[in-house]
Amino acid sequence: MYDYFKKTALDEAYYQERIKGRLPAEIVDAHAHFNLPEHIKNITAEEVAQDWALESGMLMPYEDAQAYVSALLPDTAVKFICLPWPLRNADTAGNNQYIDSIVTTHGERGLFTNRPEYSVEYIEQAFQTGHFSGFKPYPYMASSVKGADVSIFDFMPREQFALADRLNTAVLMHLPRAGRLPAEGNIREIREIINNYPNVRLVIAHFGRCFCHEFFEEALDLLGDDIHRVYFDTAAVINPKVYRLTLDHLDYKRILFGTDMPIMLWHGRREWINRSYVNLCREEFSWNRHQYPAEEEGYTFIIYEQLNSLLGALDGDKTMAQAIFHDNALEVYRAK
Repeated sequence: MYDYFKKTALDEAYYQERIKGRLPAEIVDAHAHFNLPEHIKNITAEEVAQDWALESGMLMPYEDAQAYVSALLPDTAVKFICLPWPLRNADTAGNNQYIDSIVTTHGERGLFTNRPEYSVEYIEQAFQTGHFSGFKPYPYMASSVKGADVSIFDFMPREQFALADRLNTAVLMHLPRAGRLPAEGNIREIREIINNYPNVRLVIAHFGRCFCHEFFEEALDLLGDDIHRVYFDTAAVINPKVYRLTLDHLDYKRILFGTDMPIMLWHGRREWINRSYVNLCREEFSWNRHQYPAEEEGYTFIIYEQLNSLLGALDGDKTMAQAIFHDNALEVYRAK
């Protein structure tokens, strides 16, 4: 486990006051990355320096994940949709095999990371002989620049989408482009995917990277009724305005809870200003600017902040909570 992950008395008080008793008895974290040290040994310091998220957490064996959730949510049974670590310099084949072993050994569900250079024949053979419940492509397979102006089809070619359509499975899509979900290219390509590959259950990670509500408002206008043909997960989304928007405009059966562990294990909060966000953090990461040092001892786990925002938007609706925190993920990522 990461040595910065420490549960304090303040965290326990926050949990008792704002989280305990508000979750279903069993939940599914539909967006958590699992790997072993040997899977990321070729990731360079330069790669990590380009992305605050990589420095925050890039390693999570299954046993560590169990320890994290036992500390965070001691009264809740947590299952996972297990994702590999989808970086170009990672050992994708070895990491996929590790996900498969977690599924078979621990009864979780897992996704297969496909690389754009993989042949359809290789992917189908690995997917069919494994125990996977969907695909997890990633923009870093096309460019090492975060938010690069690349096409979705640069890192998951159309022939791979056709395979996913034939297999009637899910694709968890992390969107490229600086404009996030409402970027013109993303809107156009999402429509192409849902129209040309109707058997694909398309899940858009992080609400399309709409960590600020303005982006989701624009996406609602641009996608129109097509927004109801895709799913979204909540990974790393903290903003309560985003949750209120989504619950006001989306069918709650299209929303899947996810944390993005091991990235989001630090203590902190977020500020949202002018279509951008700032992570406020207690831990000594290089990206931490310590804007409010006097307040840092009062920060709790950022995952608790996320849960509190989502639970607040749900306002005690147990039907929606059961779906978002559990049922929807199992329906989308179907066990083989």
